[in-house]
Amino acid sequence: MSSKFPNLFSITVVLIIGLSLNQACALPPGHSYTKKKSKDFDLIILHTNDLHSHDLPFNENGHLVGGLSKIAYLVSSIKETHNNVIVIDAGDFFQGTPLFQRYGGAVEIEALNEIGYDVVELGNHEFDKGAQYLASQLKQAKFPVLACNLDCSALPALGSFIKAGMIKEINGKKIALIGVITPDLEKKALGLEGVKVKAPAGDWMQPVKEEVEYYQNQGIDKIIVVSHCGVELDKALADAIPSIDLIVGGHSHTILKKPFWVAHPDGNYTAIVQTGCYGRALGDLDLKFDQLGHLIKPKTEYRLISINSNLKDDPQLETYLQEKEKPLLALANNIIGFSDGTFWNHFANMPTDSAIGNLICDAMAEATVNCGVQITFQNRGGIRAKLEKGPISEEKVQEILPFDNKIVCATVSGTILLSLLEYSLSGPHYGAFFDVHGLKITYDAKGLPGKRIISLLVQNKAGDWLPLEKKGAYKIAVNDYNFKGGDGYDFSKATDVKYTNEKLADTLHAYILKHKHVKPSFSHRIMPVSISRLSQFSRVLININSMYSEFHTV
Repeated sequence: MSSKFPNLFSITVVLIIGLSLNQACALPPGHSYTKKKSKDFDLIILHTNDLHSHDLPFNENGHLVGGLSKIAYLVSSIKETHNNVIVIDAGDFFQGTPLFQRYGGAVEIEALNEIGYDVVELGNHEFDKGAQYLASQLKQAKFPVLACNLDCSALPALGSFIKAGMIKEINGKKIALIGVITPDLEKKALGLEGVKVKAPAGDWMQPVKEEVEYYQNQGIDKIIVVSHCGVELDKALADAIPSIDLIVGGHSHTILKKPFWVAHPDGNYTAIVQTGCYGRALGDLDLKFDQLGHLIKPKTEYRLISINSNLKDDPQLETYLQEKEKPLLALANNIIGFSDGTFWNHFANMPTDSAIGNLICDAMAEATVNCGVQITFQNRGGIRAKLEKGPISEEKVQEILPFDNKIVCATVSGTILLSLLEYSLSGPHYGAFFDVHGLKITYDAKGLPGKRIISLLVQNKAGDWLPLEKKGAYKIAVNDYNFKGGDGYDFSKATDVKYTNEKLADTLHAYILKHKHVKPSFSHRIMPVSISRLSQFSRVLININSMYSEFHTV
C-alpha cells in the first residue's frame, strides 16, 4: 500500500548529499557561492592604493596596522580557494617612510613582485626621484605597469615599461584593464624629465575613451579602469564613459566602505572602489557579470579587509622586510621630544588652519629668523602623517615630512602674496592648501575665484597685526617644491631668492629637540566665514578692493 509520506531512507540520502555539497563549497566570509548551472561570470578584484612605502606594520592609535606581508598572506589565501582573481594596485606605492628614503623604491618593487600583483597603475609619487630613476627601478618589476594618458616619447627608457592597457583572460573570459594617471601630474611631479600627460584638445579623458573603444572593437565587454586620479575625477570619468564597468581608484586616499555606483541611462552601472591609504585595508570585490557582460549590481559584494595584528604574515616577505628594516631601527628608538596631544593630518574637512601645519610653519619661522622671514608656508600635501600624543621619534618626523624638500627664502610684494593665498584657498582643503605662520586670514569659501579673502593681516617684527599693504615687501619662507611650481604655485616674481640647505624634516626635528614638548593649538590663522556672518567681522575687515584691481592686472 502506497503512503503519502516519503520513504525515510530517501530523506536521509537527500539530507546527507545536501550537507556534503554545502561543506564542499564553503567559502571564506565575504564571498558567495555561484552554482555551476548559473551563466553569470564571477570575478574577484583584490586591490590596494597609495601604499606610500608603508611596507611594515605601523602604530596607529595604540594598535599595529598595515603590513605588506599580511596582505601577501591574504592574497595567497584567497587565490587558493578562488580561480577568477585579479590583484590590482592603483599607484603611489613609492615615497612616505624611511624605507623609501634608504632604498629608493627597490623594497616596494620586490614586495609587489612577491605579492603577485597582476597590474599596477603609476602614481605621481613614483616620479619623486625622477622619471629616469623610475625607469631603472621598473626593470625589476614582474608586473605590468599601466597609464594610457602618459606620453613617454621624451624618455623611451620609461615608455618601454608602460602600457596603455592590457587584456587578462580568466576562465575563457577576456577582461580589459586600462590605466590612467592624474591629469594634473605636471603640477604634482617635478621630476618628469619631459614625460607629460596626454590631453588632446584639453580633454584629459580622451585617451581613456580611445582605449575603451579599442577594446570594445575587439568584442571585450568587461572593462576595468585602474585610476590614480582621485575619487571626484573617477566619478566624472564613470559618468562620461558608461562602458566602464569598474574603476579601481587611488590618489585621493578615500576610504570607500562600499562601492560608489554611477547609474547610466541604459540601466547599467559603473562601480568605483578605493581603500584609503598606507595598506590599512585590502579591498575585496566580488563582481558578477551577466551573459551580455553587464555588471549585476545586486549580486556584487564588497568589503574592506582590515590589515591588523590578528592576520598572519607571509613568512618569506616578512623575513625580507624585517631584514631591510634593521638599519632603520635606530630612528624609531631615538626619542627627540614629546607631544602633549594628537596633531591630526585629516585635511579633507579642515577649512581652518591645522595644528600640525602650524607646528611646521612655526619651525620654519624659527629656523629662518636670521633671514628676516615674517611669513612661512607649508602645503598640506607635503604632510604625510599625524603626530600622536606621546614620545616623538626621529622616525616619526621623517614620516611626517618624508620628502627631500629644502627651505627657500624670498621677498614678495603684497599683491603677489595675496595672489598666492587666493590660489591656496581656491580648491579642496588638502594638497595645495597652505598652512601659514605670520598671517591671519578670513575668507569666504563660496566667494568668487580670486576674491575669497575678506581680511588679511600680517604680523610685524614687534608682534603687531597690520593690514596687508599692496605695495609692501614681505619676507617669506616656503619649501622648494612649491617654490619651483609644485601644486601649480607661481613664485616667479619673487626677489632676493635664497635656496638654503635646510631640509624641512631637519627643521622640524631641531624645533622639537629644542622645545622638548609640543602641544597642538589652533591660532585662528585661517578662518572661513559665510556671507551671513560677515558683519561679525566688520571690526577686522579691510578695504582690499584696490588690491584686487591691481592684482588682476599683474
